[in-house]
Amino acid sequence: MSTTPTARIVYLDEPTYLTTSFLRQLSRLGTVTVHYDRPGRQETIRRLSAADIALVEWTTLSADVLRQARQLRHVSTLLSATDQIDLVAARQLGISVSHCPDYSVDAVADYVTTSVGALSRQLLPASRMGVAGVRHRYPPFLGRSLSGAVIGLVGTGRIGQAVARRARAFGMEVLGHNRSGRPVPGIELVGLPELVRRSDVVSVQVPASEETAELLSAELVGALRPGCIVVSVSRAETIAMRALADRHAAGRLGGVALDDVPDGLAPIFARKQNTQITPGIAWYTRASRQDNLTEVLANVRGFLNGEPVNVVA
Repeated sequence: MSTTPTARIVYLDEPTYLTTSFLRQLSRLGTVTVHYDRPGRQETIRRLSAADIALVEWTTLSADVLRQARQLRHVSTLLSATDQIDLVAARQLGISVSHCPDYSVDAVADYVTTSVGALSRQLLPASRMGVAGVRHRYPPFLGRSLSGAVIGLVGTGRIGQAVARRARAFGMEVLGHNRSGRPVPGIELVGLPELVRRSDVVSVQVPASEETAELLSAELVGALRPGCIVVSVSRAETIAMRALADRHAAGRLGGVALDDVPDGLAPIFARKQNTQITPGIAWYTRASRQDNLTEVLANVRGFLNGEPVNVVA
């Protein structure tokens, strides 16, 4: 397919962020239709049936949906994650899929390290007391120093390595676990049982998949060191969340920061004050928003030029 404005490009669902510059550049690659809502299944099929290329942010693309999108040739998700797309079906149907692996690496790593700092110093409960007018109240806000502490990284990809660089700057010892066993400079690779046994902080940053479902299992949650801080920027299903909520509510953890929590568990986590729960904003900075659009444009342009980038299927 050549880079002439004949490709039908459909932004499938409710853009989080668009700019006129992005739309102008995208329009040079094809005819562009942007939808500003989240479609149901039948509407998804209808929209994809009018597309050669689909940009997808929120919608699950199952095998059945993809089979009915007979003209679709490429999907570019605006996410780094691809668990919302049936990649096996896409490959079988000849639909290539690209993602955006780089746009939010620094933003997410900053979220992890700032969360670790806030939880280590109990800034969340201390702030609430300060806002209530209390002055010069030290207990129960005894903090811990990050220097000399051990952080265990569950996942040592782009984000994990960015967290490791920041952690080392604080003087932390860095452990890590990855499924491939591939060495990573500056990170001591260990098994998950050893990681949870040795770590003062555990940070989870792995993509959601069948292989990573409850990667931090109930057994491993039970083996976390008393007072351990847990931070996760992964999808909730990568952790045995009920076990984590119960252990935190029992006062066995030093703090928890989660960017995705299953329905109904937030109140259990919130029983302890040193808790941070955010609605999926670990990636959300001004720079990341713009970098996301730049990465999508590169993905679409690469597909049209026959020089694909960031392809996962």
